[in-house]
Parts: sequence; structure tokens; C-alpha cells
Amino acid sequence: SQFDYVVITSPESAKTFAEIVQPSDSLPKIAAVGKATKKTLSNLGFEVNFVPSKANGEALANELPPADELRLNNILYPASLKAADTIQDILSKRKDASFRVERLNTYDTVPVQYTEEQLTTVMDDVHIACFGSPTAVDAWIDNVDRALGTSDLTDDEKRKAPGSNGNAIAVCIGGTTARRCLESGRWQANDIYYPSRDPGLNGWVDSCYSATGDVMERDFWGGGW
Repeated sequence: SQFDYVVITSPESAKTFAEIVQPSDSLPKIAAVGKATKKTLSNLGFEVNFVPSKANGEALANELPPADELRLNNILYPASLKAADTIQDILSKRKDASFRVERLNTYDTVPVQYTEEQLTTVMDDVHIACFGSPTAVDAWIDNVDRALGTSDLTDDEKRKAPGSNGNAIAVCIGGTTARRCLESGRWQANDIYYPSRDPGLNGWVDSCYSATGDVMERDFWGGGW
């Protein structure tokens, strides 16, 4: 292979990769962003050679061991069209070795549009919104704006509208998604939960437990949002 590594950053990317490539000894090493992605790849018959200490692109790019410190390391990165450039940017600036990243946008994530009934449920009955990616945050916000009838307003006007986050606490799979919630201006920092030490599915579940407990306590004491 002309590549030293294939970098896989989500279970969906793993499935797309498996549709094109069959497991074989001639494949380059495979780096998976986290345990869930590694499990998907393993179930599909691929051997995973590297998983970073934290399940995010920043940790993967910083910790990926070079195949050879004395020559250019070639990385194949099949990604979502909407994925950030974090991995390419960090690898290109590494001082311990030289990396060249060839990114292939192999799939896209399309935001869901809720029905009117679903929009009513979102605004009236949902206390916690769980987000697995920044694009999921954006899709939630778009649907909330539709429910509030603020889609045609400026971004600043949308942010200031009462209930602009759907009146829900945000529980995020990791720091990148949590940052998107904060940068949107729809949530205060204390209404965003995420696993800072253990990003990924297990930490996400633990954050859901913490958020649920806080929501129940607020409801009990009548603290509101």
C-alpha cells in the first residue's frame, strides 16, 4: 500500500470503508478514533493498530505514532464531508515526524427535519438533548428555530429568542460537540454536559446520568432553567 495508516473517525466511516475495502494483510495500519469505532471495525474483520487515549480527532492526531520517523508518513483519511480539518492541521504541524494526509470525503450527514408533532414534543416534553456530533447540534438548533418561527431572523435574534435551545440541557459525546453547543450561544456552560476525561460512548452515558440527576433536582426545587 502507498499509505502507512488509514484513519477512521466514526463507526459510520468504518462501515463506509468496509463497503470499499476488504480485510487483508496488504492493508496499511488502521487507526480508530475510539472504542466504538474500533469495535465496528473489528466486527467487520479489520485489525485496529492504534486507538488514542481520548476519543477525539485532536488526541488521535497528536498521539498517532509515526510508521517511520525518518521519512514522510502517508495517511489516508476517509471522512464525512462536514468533518473539521483538525486531523490534517495537527498532523501537518507535528515536529517529531512528517505526515501527508490524503482526505477523501466518503459520506455526508444530512440533518433531519422533525414533523410538526415532533416539534411540539421537542419544545414541550424534552428536558435533555443528547448530541453525538456537532452536526447533530446544528440540526437540533435548526428544528428549534422552525418550532419557534425564528428561522428568518438574524443569528443574534435567534440566539436571544426565549427557548432557543429547545429548553433542554445538552449532553454531548465529547469536547468537540460540547464546544459547538457553547459557540452556538444557545446554552450556558453549566447546561452543557460532556465526558472531559473519557470521551466516547461510556463517558457519554455517565454524563447522561449526571444530567438526569440535575434535571430531577431542579424540577424538585422548582429551579427552572
